[in-house]
This record gives sequence, structure tokens and C-alpha cells, in this order.
Amino acid sequence: MNQDDRQIKLPEFLVCPDAIAIDIDGTLLDSQSRLSERNSAAILSCITQRIPVVIATSRAARSVRRLLGKDITNACSLITQNGAMGIGRPPLSGQAREKIPRRLAADLITAVLEMEPEIRITLELDGELFGTNQPRDPITLWEVNSATPDMQLTIEEAMKYEPGKFALGGLNRDITHVADMILQRYGRSLTVVGEAGRTFLNVTMKTASKSATLRRLLQSQNISLQNVVAIGDDLPDFDMLSACGIPIAMANAVPEIKAVCRYHTASNNDNGVAVVLEKILDRTERNME
Repeated sequence: MNQDDRQIKLPEFLVCPDAIAIDIDGTLLDSQSRLSERNSAAILSCITQRIPVVIATSRAARSVRRLLGKDITNACSLITQNGAMGIGRPPLSGQAREKIPRRLAADLITAVLEMEPEIRITLELDGELFGTNQPRDPITLWEVNSATPDMQLTIEEAMKYEPGKFALGGLNRDITHVADMILQRYGRSLTVVGEAGRTFLNVTMKTASKSATLRRLLQSQNISLQNVVAIGDDLPDFDMLSACGIPIAMANAVPEIKAVCRYHTASNNDNGVAVVLEKILDRTERNME
């Protein structure tokens, strides 16, 4: 028995959950950003059993498609850009999109660059196109952004649209002071979600969050969050885990996430997601006997 096995604490699942929401990085993917066959098979089995599975991530749709493959991406409902975009797939339905107004986006860019002129700014648009002030070469563009050169716009070109999310980083140091400035100046309209390392920030409209978009997609089947399983590992998952009735932290989760979760599973390198889903599937099969 390894250390992760001793840390596992899961509900009995006497009743099948109404839906399952799963983060990607540090949760569904291992430390090398790979999707294991076991995790993939468990998700597809849940879909076969008509249990709604929602992938909830800060990434853009293009990146989800590349990392998870078409089978998973096309079968699961998606929440991307930290809640700024959402699409329901059967048995769920509906779409969600929260945009940052152009004038507000332009003001934010100016304020951030005045504070940190070397910071990398990425404006996520429709899930495919994005703008940046620091363009990447084609090889790095694919490896880092899951994008081809035709998807990469300049900041000026991107500002013709209304972005769903700002991603701020690239300095390899704590940028909490940038988050504090954004909240002080724009806190009535925008929300800032960092990661445990405090070197990267997601900025969206205050109306955009993983939990809000999850709630909207589940409404298509009159599902509340009370009997929903949510699995995550880092600060961008905090609101979703706090809102769902069955929050489960990965063994590799940061302390803030473990503190808000009643249940825990194995790490992302030990198929922690599959450990949860297989227990749900086993209970579902026994209930059908």
C-alpha cells in the first residue's frame, strides 16, 4: 500500500451522483500532462452509463482537444477559460459565454503593462483564437498554447474582439501585487484567480467562474450541485469544489484545496480520477443487479 492509498477517503456512493466535474491539469492529467488509459476508460464508461461528465479547466478549448483527444472532448460537457465559456453535451445542453468589454480590456492592458512592462499578456477569445504581446515561434506555440500560427494574433488584432479571459504571467516570480492592483481598480467587474505558485493569473468577468458555468449547464437537466462530484487540485478549482456537494481533492492538491474537501483520492500520477469514477461505476452496476 503506497502513501496515496492510505490518504484515500471517498464516499460510499450509495446513490449515483447526478454529475461529475473534473479539472484537467494536476487532476485528470499526470505530471507530464498525459491522459492515462485508465482515466480515459473510466470517463467513457461514465458517459455510457449516462452520468454527465463535465471537464472544467482554465485552458482554452483548443488545448482541451489536443490533451484529451476527440473521444473525450466530444463526449463530455466543457467548461473552459476558467468558466468564461461552457458547452453542454448530452445529456446536458446549453452554452455559456462571458466576455470582457473592449474598453475594460484596453484599460486593464494599460494598467498591467504600466506596473509590469515585461509581463506576458494572453487574451483568450473564442477557444481557438488568442492574442498576445509576446508572440511565440511555431514549435513553442504548439507545445505551450496548443495553437498554430494562424490562431495567434497581436494584442491590437485581438482587441477587435471581446476576450473571455486574460492570462498573465511569464515573469517566473510572484505577481500577487498585480492581482491586488486589478482587484483594487476593477474588482466590481473582474475576478482574479491565481495558482499556488503565484506566478500566473486568470482574469475573467466576475460573472464567470467554474461553479457558475457548471450550475448553468446542469440546469438543462434540473440538476443542483448538491449531488455533484467535483475533483480538483489547485486554486482555480476552489470555487467549484466549494459549491459542489461532493468535493474530492487529489493527493497532490495544494493545502487550500484539501482544506475545503471532505474527501480525497490518489494523486494525478496514480490515476486518482479513475479511483473515484471506478467506485461510482461499481456502485452503479451493483444497484442495477
